[in-house]
Amino acid sequence: MNAPFEPPPEDDFDPGEADYLPPEDADYPPPSAYTPLNGGDEPNVDVPLSENLEAMVGKAVLKRIQKEADAIAEAKWAEILTPELYARLEAAAAARLLAQLEISLADPEPEPEQPAEPELVFGSVEEFVRERIAPVYRREVIEGTSRNWCTQWWKHAEAISRLEALWRAWERLRLDPSTGMSVWWRDHADHHMAQLFDPEGTFKACSVRSGHAGGDFAIVPLPIEPAPSSMFPDMRLSPESAPTAASPHKEGNN
Repeated sequence: MNAPFEPPPEDDFDPGEADYLPPEDADYPPPSAYTPLNGGDEPNVDVPLSENLEAMVGKAVLKRIQKEADAIAEAKWAEILTPELYARLEAAAAARLLAQLEISLADPEPEPEQPAEPELVFGSVEEFVRERIAPVYRREVIEGTSRNWCTQWWKHAEAISRLEALWRAWERLRLDPSTGMSVWWRDHADHHMAQLFDPEGTFKACSVRSGHAGGDFAIVPLPIEPAPSSMFPDMRLSPESAPTAASPHKEGNN
């Protein structure tokens, strides 16, 4: 049996040997730091949160609320979505889709309007040569010149083709206000007119004084011999009816 506890005599107590000393008043926060919890009697230390921590807490709370709301909505949807209601929703969706399809078929989107072709300045190549080439492209073609020209240029197939190409290019390039005319002069007019003025060209036998030289003086076409028909099939025919083109090496040509 244990002996009863007896406190030591007061004269023998040494505070330095005690296992625990009561804290000083300075170790406690002031009374103003304590606030009641929801009006209760228990104190609560109000410690302010940082902005980042408050944002994280708020986001977590909203996420939790959304999760609970989704679960409630899913449960209620499963309760109210009866087979009869599902059939009604399916019929309504089909009717809406059919109505939209009918509208699309009845009133298709209009195709964008194509820009209108610009109106020609000259109505023909003859007017272009008379009103543009003759007064603008002036060269000495009568006295002491190496250039040949035919006043009846329209009797020469090459001249018609070249001058019509000049006319078509001019009608197109005139629409470019920056370099259109420069390109026309450099790449079209100077090139084709030099070929027409060439003494060995299509106007070789003609002159302004003597006029157009036809008949025995006309330049004959370039002599050629017809190629084998299988070498150059007519590309206007359908692929099924067009003959297969043969290689020139198979025909023995070099």
